Amino acid sequence: MEENQINPDIIIYGAGAIGASICGWITPVYNNIFLLARGENAQAIKSKGLIMYQNSIDNKQVINVNVIEDLNEKLNAAIVIISVKNYDLEEVAKDIYSKIGDIPIIIALQNGIENQNILPKYFSKVIYGVIMVSAWRDDPGVFGHIIKGYAMIGTLDNTLQAEMKNIKKIFAGGFKLRISQNIQDAIHTKLVFNLSNSILTLINHTKINKESISKLGQIYYKTLDEGVKILEVAGFKEQRLPGTVPWDVLKKTARDSDEILGTMVLNQLKGVGPNSMSQDIIVRQKTISELEHLNGYVIKLAKKSGISAPFNSTIYELCKLKFQKKPFKQLEAEDVWQVIQEKLN
Repeated sequence: MEENQINPDIIIYGAGAIGASICGWITPVYNNIFLLARGENAQAIKSKGLIMYQNSIDNKQVINVNVIEDLNEKLNAAIVIISVKNYDLEEVAKDIYSKIGDIPIIIALQNGIENQNILPKYFSKVIYGVIMVSAWRDDPGVFGHIIKGYAMIGTLDNTLQAEMKNIKKIFAGGFKLRISQNIQDAIHTKLVFNLSNSILTLINHTKINKESISKLGQIYYKTLDEGVKILEVAGFKEQRLPGTVPWDVLKKTARDSDEILGTMVLNQLKGVGPNSMSQDIIVRQKTISELEHLNGYVIKLAKKSGISAPFNSTIYELCKLKFQKKPFKQLEAEDVWQVIQEKLN
């Protein structure tokens, strides 16, 4: 992006919960932003506007955003924010490169590190983002969120500092960006908490008895604690992300009594919408998710470091099996706990 380009055209590629929400927040303060959407979603947003609400649909607001359905409609884009998930990323990268080439700055908002393997094959200017937003899609064009949140952005070699500052300035007043000099650590810090996505997708936690509550708590916190230990051995350090539990607190929490752990999980989930994996597997009944890029990645790190990972490997194996079955049916916490105990013994 040229430094003298004051108002660059920005495309958000992907009109899922994250992409659409960010577009909705930024549009009122910056008009040169375009949401690439397709199908029913595109038609709904074009005809009715982007409908967004915080916590309750009673709080909805309608935002008229710029919608495109193909990159050919905006070939001069200086920045492309990619908000699709890892399993769609290669196809999207090819589409951008074939039509715009290696011209725009790419901002990647995927969980985990798979985007670091894919995007550098096509683009030389990649900014990675850690997205701290809880958002979901109810219907085409209708999106909810808990709080606006923020994104931590950075490059692997700490280049593009001036460009990131300019992007942060553009977003100001619409969506908060923080610039990190240790984005790899930030990515892995967030990844620890992404490990809970599979747990809360696999295990039924909405109708749960007292005994199951304690098992859910143990599974949840010990899986995340195990993830922290694996990442630390692999050489990653925590980067504090506002809105997440510090690693040292997480470690101490994992040693609390069973009942306390379960109650903490349920309290934490009150008023929270479905996570991204639950939206894929439960809401949309897909058979594909980010399981490989989250729990699968941590398991590979554990094997490389010679560390046992009974909690993550059990969750991973059960999810891999159950996610392929339609209709998908969640498991009870006690059943998952039993499988983990067998692995531990």
